Amino acid sequence: MAKGKSQYATWFCGDCNRGNYLSYYPRNRGDEIVKGLKKFCPQCRKHIVHKRKDTKKGN
Repeated sequence: MAKGKSQYATWFCGDCNRGNYLSYYPRNRGDEIVKGLKKFCPQCRKHIVHKRKDTKKGN
């Protein structure tokens, strides 16, 4: 998959609002894109729902 046709997303913790994870997905994807995932937050030290925010790479 070509990275030029991808959208980057940063996952932010629901409690402390800290950006913990970075991922990317194809822009022309036809299915539903996930808005929230339950991931581990190292700051809170527990599993919390993280919300996705589309960003540029590394921001």
